[in-house]
Amino acid sequence: MTPTIAWEPWGEAAFARARAEGKPVLLHIGATWCHWCHVMDEGSYPHPVVVRLVQERFVAVRVDTDQRPEVNERYNMGGWPTVAVLDAEGEVLVGRTYVPAQELAMLLSSVSEPGQRWSIAPSAPEPAAEASPGPDAVWEHVKKAFDRYHGGFGDYQKFPQVGVCEWLLDRVLRGHDDGGMLRKTLDGMADGGLWDKEEGAFFRYSTQDDWSEPHYEKMLEDNGRMLRLYTRAAAGLGARGSATWRARAEETVRWALATLWQDGARDTAPPVDTGAFGGSQDADEGYYARPLAERGEPPRVDPTIYAGWNGIFVSALVRAAATWGRPGLAGLARQVGTVLLARMGPDGAIERAPGGVSGLLVDQADVADGWLHLWQHTGDLAWRDAAIRALTFARDHLGSPDGGCYDAPDGGLGLLRHRRRPLLGNAAFAEACWRLGTLTGQPDWLTTARASADAALAEGEPWGFMAANACAIRERLDRPAVTVKVWRNNALRDALLADPHPDVLGLALDAAEAGRLGLQEGHAMACTRAACARPSGELAEIRRSIQGLLT
Repeated sequence: MTPTIAWEPWGEAAFARARAEGKPVLLHIGATWCHWCHVMDEGSYPHPVVVRLVQERFVAVRVDTDQRPEVNERYNMGGWPTVAVLDAEGEVLVGRTYVPAQELAMLLSSVSEPGQRWSIAPSAPEPAAEASPGPDAVWEHVKKAFDRYHGGFGDYQKFPQVGVCEWLLDRVLRGHDDGGMLRKTLDGMADGGLWDKEEGAFFRYSTQDDWSEPHYEKMLEDNGRMLRLYTRAAAGLGARGSATWRARAEETVRWALATLWQDGARDTAPPVDTGAFGGSQDADEGYYARPLAERGEPPRVDPTIYAGWNGIFVSALVRAAATWGRPGLAGLARQVGTVLLARMGPDGAIERAPGGVSGLLVDQADVADGWLHLWQHTGDLAWRDAAIRALTFARDHLGSPDGGCYDAPDGGLGLLRHRRRPLLGNAAFAEACWRLGTLTGQPDWLTTARASADAALAEGEPWGFMAANACAIRERLDRPAVTVKVWRNNALRDALLADPHPDVLGLALDAAEAGRLGLQEGHAMACTRAACARPSGELAEIRRSIQGLLT
């Protein structure tokens, strides 16, 4: 049998072995959807010299970036696959992205002289980033990064930048002029190569600035965010472009159900849990280059049900159900939300994937936000209570003394011992806390939301226009929000939940709350923290009340 590399998972056992044997650690970070990861697995790691060197001189550790995003965040060398050599304490000695076989053999040989014991002084924590000047400065970054010819933000490679688009949509719906940036970008993504015209859904990014050459992996996370964005934009920006945008959103749902849905029927060995969406579909340039009728077996799907990504899709499905009048989508969202309930432990920590890490900030925030959307749609307090438990865990166990939250619980190995406050994670957590605080009227959750939004902005200066997520939630916190509570009127509920305005939240009531408010069946009442309008069962009157409260 041909020798192969015996990979170990990230954990104390691997590093203890490295210390005991005086060996460095070879760390590989990849992804199931990553084309060049597959190339390296098939061409670089099987090379006999590479296998021999790794067996004799290294402890080999393999990490899936989707499973352990907090490890990837600290060790990624600029892309996937990442190949890094670490000392036995987890400090980086050298690192690269994709490495061909011969170059990998030379690299491994040069950093692993026999008999040498690897140890270097632990690195100091990175200094805290200086606070960003705030949304005005980020807005300048957005305008500077905008591609006025093709839409989108940044040079050369183009990622969707959904956070920027959501912020632009917020601003447009409040009456600000964005210079056409949002429409140009939405059209560019919907009509260009980023959209799979044959099978539906959005690819992860484009390798060209005109959106013409996609990189072919498709991610549940990305498509959930795009579904939410295009559903909301189609409802809020009028007729021009809205038919195409809605069509893209509907086709994204169909693709996700046809391709990523996990019901245990596709595989002889089904995933650990079912009834939700798998994580991704592989990139396969050859497959997509052929005509549809000649494509053959589709690219492999990763059946792993990632908690946070499914939470994002839950919130998107609830909005789509209300906007399109499709209650079946809300039922689907409830099914996924129920699967995610089983992932939460007694302390409120959510397991990211079956048997994997628990309590990551992104999972706590995105799943809680999905459950809050389900509460808004159903009025079932069980969804609210589950979200409170998840957010409370993050606040109590991930909270930073400087404000906001760390990305992972304490006690990590290697560079994970240096805890970090992630911009995107804190922005997501702030949004979920804002939603909870606004809907419940509990000011402590709004205070928590503001602290995390400020923490996100404090980390935002190196991110430039990509700090837009933090700006969006900070602006929501700075404005009066209108909550519209509905009692037993599904049509009115859906119209309010579908309202694309960033400062309007609809909520279906349970019987006890409706009785406490004295709300008549079939009616709704719009309120800010300071005042309430007269209840009504007429949508037009409710909309007038909302407008009056917003102004």
